[in-house]
Amino acid sequence: MTRHVRRVAPAAALAAAVLIAGCAPSGQAPAASAAPEPGPPAYVEPVLTPVVGSVLYPPVPFTGEDGRTHLVHEVILTNYTPGTVSVDKVDVLDQDGKVIHTLTGADLAARVLPTSGKQYVNQLAAGQNAAVFLHVALDGTAPASLVHEVTVSVAGTPMVERLGATPVTHRRLPVLGPPLKGEGYVAADGCCDAVRHTRAILPVNGGSYLAQRYAIDYEQVDADQRIYVGDRLDPRSYHIFGDEALAVADATVVETMDGLSEQVPGTYPSGIPITEADGNFVVLDIGDGFYVNYAHLQPGSVRVKRGDTVRKGDVLGLVGNTGNSVAPHLHLHVMDAPSAIVAQGLPYLIDSFTVTGRSASTAAFDAAEAEGIPLATLPGFSPTDHANQMVLDQAVVTFGG
Repeated sequence: MTRHVRRVAPAAALAAAVLIAGCAPSGQAPAASAAPEPGPPAYVEPVLTPVVGSVLYPPVPFTGEDGRTHLVHEVILTNYTPGTVSVDKVDVLDQDGKVIHTLTGADLAARVLPTSGKQYVNQLAAGQNAAVFLHVALDGTAPASLVHEVTVSVAGTPMVERLGATPVTHRRLPVLGPPLKGEGYVAADGCCDAVRHTRAILPVNGGSYLAQRYAIDYEQVDADQRIYVGDRLDPRSYHIFGDEALAVADATVVETMDGLSEQVPGTYPSGIPITEADGNFVVLDIGDGFYVNYAHLQPGSVRVKRGDTVRKGDVLGLVGNTGNSVAPHLHLHVMDAPSAIVAQGLPYLIDSFTVTGRSASTAAFDAAEAEGIPLATLPGFSPTDHANQMVLDQAVVTFGG
């Protein structure tokens, strides 16, 4: 019997093979295959592609406090060639092939993060992976599905690929109560374009997880717009220190930690194990596959234990500065599993809040936190009341009782 051996082109020849095999040139998408007739699947002509990609986790649409529909997701690209590949353009298309979002130039480069480096750049070295962090904001309903049309350059020759097809997961989101009570709470590093949470992909337990995709670090300003007054190194100087962290829903406590010491504000601690990154924490199971994580609570303040049931508005603990924290704050995020790390982040809505202002930028917030100066906010801002929406990055909010 004759054995038929399928020979694969060596990696060194892949870039040239891609060009010969007929990838579409720049500006021309690959020809769409006709819908197959009932019966056996239609034959698909193989075409070598220099870059492949898939979506880390299907996007879940939600309504932000700007009234728009938001889609947040990540496309993981892999360069299969032996040379550097440039990612020049990314189009996001809906199920009808309509372009609903485009990234090019510096805007694109600022959203491409190679997995082996800390610098955002739209250049992938040989064999390198990169995440493209996407945020699509729409003035209407979200599509049923997405696909991505990516223009790449290999050895100076541009071509267009379609990759990363994904459904859009239309699911009922939890409507939560406020996690805090009072005014002047700054939603730092929140959804959808801040980099510290929204892009914190972690390789854990053999997989890639982004539990903090929709996380917020709540800090608080006083009447003079200051985050702290007095000794920067004393956590008691911070306006939010000791505030009560409240249950956002009727829930079951699935995990807690207490007893970790306060960190000294001003710098991140070194050598924190991943199991202590959240400091003293509480995780709630709020049902329907949604879990809520509260992190960095004061030592000795956690009032619940695993297996307890809580009611919306119950006090869980006090805001502190434990774990991987640079200043007292309440870190809050919702995820699809009881682990605060081995999970995918999910969006959620807050039932009632008022936006009283907005920080001028992440840099303005960082300066207020680091130097004790008043938080610079956007001028001419009129307070607005909100219901059943997500608090977005840098909003200054009031939570009622």
